[in-house]
Amino acid sequence: MMKKILSLFAMFLVAVCLHAQQRVVYTINDGWRFAKGSPFEAHLTSCDDSSWETVHIPHTWNAKDADDDQAGFYRGPAWYRKRLFVDKSQEGRRAVIYFEGANQEVQVYLNGQYLGAHKGGYTRFCMDVTSHLCYGQENLLAVCVNNVYNPNIPPLSADFTFFGGIYRDVYLQFMNPVHLATNDYASSGVYIRTPEVSKTTASIEVTALLTNELDKPQEVIVENVICDASGKEVKKHQMTCCLLAGETKTTVAKKIKMESPRLWDIDDPYRYLVYTRIFDKKGALLDEVVNPLGFRWFAFDSEKGFFLNGKHRKLVGTARHQDYFQQGNALRDELHVQDVLLLKEMGGNFLRVSHYPQDPIVMEMCDKLGIVTSVEIPLINAVTETEEFLTNSVEMAKEMVRQDFNRPSVMIWGYMNEIFLRRPYTEGKQLKDYYHFTEKVARELEATIRQEDPSRYTLMAYHNAPQFYEEAHLTEIPMILGWNLYQGWYEPDINKFQCLLDRAHQVYKGKILMVTEYGPGVDPRLHSYQSERFDFSQEYGLNYHKHYIAEMMKRPFVAGSSLWNLNDFYSESRIDAVPHVNNKGVVGLNREKKDTYLFYQAALCKRPVLAIGNREWKARGGVVNTSERACKQAVPVFSNAKEVELLINGRSLGVKAVENGSAIFEVPFVNGLNQLKATAVVGNSVVEDWLEVCFQLVAADLKEHGADFTEMNIMLGSPRYFEDRTAQVAWIPEQEYKPGSWGFVGGTPYRRKTNFGFMLGSDIDIFGTDMNPIFQTQRVGIQSFKADVPDGEYSVYLYWAELDSNKEKEALVYNLGADVGQILAGNRSFGVSINGMQVLDDFNIARDYGYARAVVKKFIVTVKNGEGLCVDFHKKEGEPVLNAIRLYRNY
Repeated sequence: MMKKILSLFAMFLVAVCLHAQQRVVYTINDGWRFAKGSPFEAHLTSCDDSSWETVHIPHTWNAKDADDDQAGFYRGPAWYRKRLFVDKSQEGRRAVIYFEGANQEVQVYLNGQYLGAHKGGYTRFCMDVTSHLCYGQENLLAVCVNNVYNPNIPPLSADFTFFGGIYRDVYLQFMNPVHLATNDYASSGVYIRTPEVSKTTASIEVTALLTNELDKPQEVIVENVICDASGKEVKKHQMTCCLLAGETKTTVAKKIKMESPRLWDIDDPYRYLVYTRIFDKKGALLDEVVNPLGFRWFAFDSEKGFFLNGKHRKLVGTARHQDYFQQGNALRDELHVQDVLLLKEMGGNFLRVSHYPQDPIVMEMCDKLGIVTSVEIPLINAVTETEEFLTNSVEMAKEMVRQDFNRPSVMIWGYMNEIFLRRPYTEGKQLKDYYHFTEKVARELEATIRQEDPSRYTLMAYHNAPQFYEEAHLTEIPMILGWNLYQGWYEPDINKFQCLLDRAHQVYKGKILMVTEYGPGVDPRLHSYQSERFDFSQEYGLNYHKHYIAEMMKRPFVAGSSLWNLNDFYSESRIDAVPHVNNKGVVGLNREKKDTYLFYQAALCKRPVLAIGNREWKARGGVVNTSERACKQAVPVFSNAKEVELLINGRSLGVKAVENGSAIFEVPFVNGLNQLKATAVVGNSVVEDWLEVCFQLVAADLKEHGADFTEMNIMLGSPRYFEDRTAQVAWIPEQEYKPGSWGFVGGTPYRRKTNFGFMLGSDIDIFGTDMNPIFQTQRVGIQSFKADVPDGEYSVYLYWAELDSNKEKEALVYNLGADVGQILAGNRSFGVSINGMQVLDDFNIARDYGYARAVVKKFIVTVKNGEGLCVDFHKKEGEPVLNAIRLYRNY
């Protein structure tokens, strides 16, 4: 009995000993001190940081700075300082500080001593801090982060905000002096290859980098254990290795055979785990890391598209930026996870991780969910013709490949996105030299990636200027040609899209083709039943996406597509309907699902899908247009059923066939609360969806039905509806006045001229408001606005913004000509009278308030003697304008 007890006790001591030897990894995200600029001697312990801001990682200093009314955002240095207490139990081990991402140049100090630097804002890096760390006492970690423009570090420019800061997790790692290497571009030190995979057999090759940081040689045992998803061991391989003092050595466990492997696939993303361990001669565990293993084989064909495990799969998905509402890029893990789940729930099977490597948890989720991925480095718009730029680009490529090498979901490595969008020269020798250098960068990156990882494909993404890329030979270099196409948005004719696909297929024989970007801007607050390009309405966005996906599905040579973008994201230089935001996402910055998301869900998902569209348009309004005193408006219902039924307030509107993912119902909304219910049968499942809408009905005939009048909110010069979600106010389109009703008299809608015709309203940012669409359109030359409202007291709100400037503005390169042709205003002055009383005489918007500034004037007016309300505009110099009007009945 005593012998058994001693034996158990010995086993316990061994277990404790082995556990103590394992690697310790934990975050140090909380309680940092932060200050912008370059405080004096900020790296020294003597620096007083007591007045600095306390922040927690992930953190960016631009979260609000890049989303305000002031042009630009802070780009420069900032300092982070943290006091670390490290327990003495870790003494004698190696210590590493590990950054998942900091943008974009970083210098690290520990206890006043310089540790090193890193260039590039989107890849991981680590530094050994062993020799400078004090155990059992406090240490000072100081980090300088600088997001200033550097011509030698990509990206040079891009259609997204370059948030500064330590915006991903920071870790401390402690390990034995003999350990798996941490100095190989912040990788795990283990690289797993599967040179042979079939349904019946597979082979695995594990390369491990071992480091001996002791001052004498060490003989070790290297073990690779393959476990299935339940944790059961299925294969083990061991080998011995002798490490010299201070040596990092590569070991390779070749041809570990596996019979009947369960494959990693889109519908069944099965993952094994590979535990790589180092033991000393006595069998004590020195170090261990774990990596995912997915058995799969894949191929792209220039005629037939993409094949995974021998099965044809059309890749359909999105690109993704790492932004979130009012947080910039500083996202906690749960928000990254949510995004990949959103893609999977949409039915997507492909993610273009763009335009830079992202948080490792994104890749982890793609592995788990069966989402094929393409990862790329941020060479965007332009290159700098220096060897330093080339070197930094190549280093980024190596970091990218080695850090995500073991991901079964990764099948494409990318580099260069629209690299000629901002050519510094347009002709002559300088342009030829620029082309030549860009080609040199491309060929060096292609060679580097192919050498690092011959098993995957390479991709470059081009914009619709193929002649530029052909002249520089860039279309000859990568294995996959990705095209960013925006016909029907930046270019006028949506039907040119399919023509360009066919051209690319004909011209680039033997090259694999993907559509790497497409999509219009959509502001879910905007709706239009006369939708048009650049109106940012849900309806135009839906029509656009339906057209694109249908044309790509017809063409087997289109291997796949990634719509732009999964989510809206910050782009400080953009204006559009929402300032500083690119709103091409199928979900918003706050992850609100737009109709375009619901459409893809119905089109792509196999599970039952039923969703009433316009889901967030809950404060709606409109004009009576039926004999039952209701307002009929179109409502889409998205489903993968054959037909759906829609009811309003318990009354059926009939059953309609689903075509291309949706059925459109004309819904008669009544004033007040409306309840919608949709039902459908998908397979053997009955599915339902509900939606409540508060509707504000506006009478068409105020003389006859004006007694119930409470308010109206009219956008001038626009056929759009707009929802003010903060105040739950519904804005509706203008109409021309008819006796007994309401509307404008005279004038024309403001439309700006572009290279491609005239477009609705202005694309400028309107200062002093978060409701740009109300102020970005107007009626020019308006004579009057009349409303034959009943007698009573009214508040009359007149909305203005001067849309014509006396200064030239810089064209936004991403609009590709859609924002040129700016009108320069003269001196506009006019008067305003209400029911014959002069309320404004010499009203000059630009003089009194400036260009692009929201102005709202509220007038209290008494209507009597059945005269109704008449707002007249009196021309003095230039044309009178009105952007919107709100009438509210006080009594």
